[in-house]
Amino acid sequence: MKGVSIKTEDGNLYCSVSGVGESLLLLHGNGEDHQIFEQQVSHFSKYFQVIALDTRGHGRSDHGKGVLTFQKIAQDILAVLRYFNLSTVNIMGFSDGGNLALYFGSHYPEQVIKLIVIGANYEVNGLKKDSLSEVKRDYVFLTLLSSFFFKAAKKRQIIDLMWHQLDLSSADLKDIEAPTLIVAGEDDVIEESHTRKIHELVTNSELVIVPKASHFLMIEKYEEFNQFATVFLLNNSLSS
Repeated sequence: MKGVSIKTEDGNLYCSVSGVGESLLLLHGNGEDHQIFEQQVSHFSKYFQVIALDTRGHGRSDHGKGVLTFQKIAQDILAVLRYFNLSTVNIMGFSDGGNLALYFGSHYPEQVIKLIVIGANYEVNGLKKDSLSEVKRDYVFLTLLSSFFFKAAKKRQIIDLMWHQLDLSSADLKDIEAPTLIVAGEDDVIEESHTRKIHELVTNSELVIVPKASHFLMIEKYEEFNQFATVFLLNNSLSS
């Protein structure tokens, strides 16, 4: 495993890279970094070149100037692909990283081989009420602090990726062409009806609801998750 710093016009992006073969890009959730995928990196690097990205404003990647948006982070993903000389890539995204994966898959379909999205929501009200209230509460609190602390303003932008900057529509999901595996926990922070709606909108998709698992199912039940995710990535579907 090695660390790579990729220079962009608006700061540097950090990736952890391991394994060889077809590439698999990992996108972590809001407020996290690539280390959330510890159990996935060790497993999937047996089959793929695994590129675990710290998205802009997270981990070792620079925040850069201006507001964080899905469009800006999608441009970062394109920069990562150029750096590794990749025309196409598999993407696994968790939580907000799953939302980014859906965005990238809909806006750059020709560059995506397969998608795995875990605990994603394309609309903010896809979150359960308690989780949505927590996002709004944190945003308001950080808005108050941002008048006094510069770091609070940056943290507010990160939280806002889950609220005002959540830039997906049902039409976007219908534009996704890549085979897609949609995964959520039975006790996820995402409404199950919303997860099933994503499955309905993404035409070429399969759905797995993991029993007795939370939003962090890929950590809690990593062996089960890694097994069916591997089957999906190496074959055309879970039934192959």
